[in-house]
This record gives sequence, structure tokens and C-alpha cells, in this order.
Amino acid sequence: MMPLIHVFDLGDVLLFVHLEWFFGSLRERSRPGAPVVELFRQHFEQAAVDRGGDFDRLHPLLVSEAGLTMTLEEFRLAWNDMFTRNPPMLELVEQSPRPRILLSNTNEPHVTWIREQYPEVFPLFDECVLSHEVGMRKPEVAIYRRVEAITGRRPEEHVFVDDKLRNIEGARAAGWQGIEFREVEDCRRRLAALADAGE
Repeated sequence: MMPLIHVFDLGDVLLFVHLEWFFGSLRERSRPGAPVVELFRQHFEQAAVDRGGDFDRLHPLLVSEAGLTMTLEEFRLAWNDMFTRNPPMLELVEQSPRPRILLSNTNEPHVTWIREQYPEVFPLFDECVLSHEVGMRKPEVAIYRRVEAITGRRPEEHVFVDDKLRNIEGARAAGWQGIEFREVEDCRRRLAALADAGE
């Protein structure tokens, strides 16, 4: 039997995401009491940034509605500079069988930043399915089907590792196997158990 296709999430799996750093910066540089985090989330969703929408259009809206004093350059830097590596997980991915797929809900500024600051990440994968490039996001069934179109394998021959249960449930609804990421050694054991079960 062919090995399962290993599909990995990016944020809080391979790279830790510190959204609190970004939101703290927004609060510090906005009008006292302004609901800047809520406004950011609202405009991010309305602009569909993780489906390919323009992140930069959020800046003038927050300047107007929350009194944000950041320049656009400062705003983008604060948004991007929120990642730290998860080295043991990057090592686990490197040891996983090929082909390996990255499947992430993300956006253009983050991907550009990660390619520059963490150049070792994307080359670990044979293919990257990124929400802002394909115009769909997890847990929509269509994005898992996009991965299958790349691999040419049946749904049940894919195993997905993601930190968010809703995305794992979406993968399972698509017929995949799923592992909710908690910590690296647990993930390693569960991947090994699936491989043993398939032999």
C-alpha cells in the first residue's frame, strides 16, 4: 500500500503565531478605548484577505475609525512580525514521506514575509495550497479537493495535521484522516500509528 499523503497546516504547527503581539501594537497606536481589534477582524473578513483580498485597504479604515497612528509600512511590519519557528515540527516534516503538501489559510503579506524570514519552510513541501492564492479556505470541502487534484490520490489516502479542530473536521468531512495538532511527539506517534495501520 502506498504511504499516506501527509498534509500540514502552517500557523501554530510549523510556525507559532503570536497574534497578541500584533493586537497589542494596534491598541498602543490607536485612540484610547477604540475597538481596534474588533474593527480589524471585521474589515479583514469583509476584504476577504485570506481569499486574495488586499490587506493594505485595511490601513486607511483603521486610521479613520480607530485613530490608528501607524504608517502603512509600520502596519504591515506589525502584521508580519508575529511568527517564531517550531523546530521539532519542521524536523518532523522533513522526515515525512514525499510528496508533502502545505495547506494553509493565509494571506499575501504573511507568505511574502515567511519566504524572506524563514526560507527553509516552503521548500520542505512539494506543493503549497494557500487560501489567498486559490480563493477558498479551510474548512471548506473544496480546498481539500484542490489538494486531491494535485496528488491524484483518493480522499482517505490523505492525513491532515492542523491545530484547529474545525479544520480537522472539515478534512474528515471530505473523507480524509485528521490529526489535531497538540505537540510534536504526540503528532509523531499518531502519524506513525496511521502508517503502521496501513501496512
